[in-house]
Amino acid sequence: MIQIQIWADFECPYSYFQTIVLEKLETKYQDRLEIVWRAFELTPVEGNISPSQSYMDNLEAAKSEPIVMQENLKLLTPKFLTYTWLAQESVYFANSQGKSLKLARALFDAFFLQGMDIGSEAAVMQIASQEGIDIERLKQAVDNGELTKHVMADEQEFKTYGFQGLPAMLIGEKNFSPRSFMPVNGYQTFDELSEIIQGLVM
Repeated sequence: MIQIQIWADFECPYSYFQTIVLEKLETKYQDRLEIVWRAFELTPVEGNISPSQSYMDNLEAAKSEPIVMQENLKLLTPKFLTYTWLAQESVYFANSQGKSLKLARALFDAFFLQGMDIGSEAAVMQIASQEGIDIERLKQAVDNGELTKHVMADEQEFKTYGFQGLPAMLIGEKNFSPRSFMPVNGYQTFDELSEIIQGLVM
């Protein structure tokens, strides 16, 4: 089985696109592919902040990607960026239920298509509930700090691989040493990722 570990942030448009591509790959490869969510925040500051000019420029560039037209994505320009720690914890938790990609897509849709504040606990819990996540177990894991240490470890590991931006992935055979996994930095199209996977399974 091929495993793809992805570091992504919910306010990064290219991370959004990568999630859509991974959904399509999951459909193609089914039980031969496992997706594992790894956490990394672009805005590790509590509260809301105005988007920087570089963020706005990046978003405008992202809107010209072919996937936007292919998927008919009507990307909104956010009025503010928010603290996505709880969203990251929730999707990390969803790994254990095999629903991380599904929940991640729902959170991306909420932010980029609906303009929702995904830093809000109420919003995150509502979305998680709609995607079939066990909310009571999620709240318990959040409250006891179980998820915090995992998210912090993910962010530290991201740095050890020398990744320069998001999305970032490690791709390899699930049962092999993580050291054998291929690091892939930056958004990859469906065809590009398919080629990488085919090279691993042949």
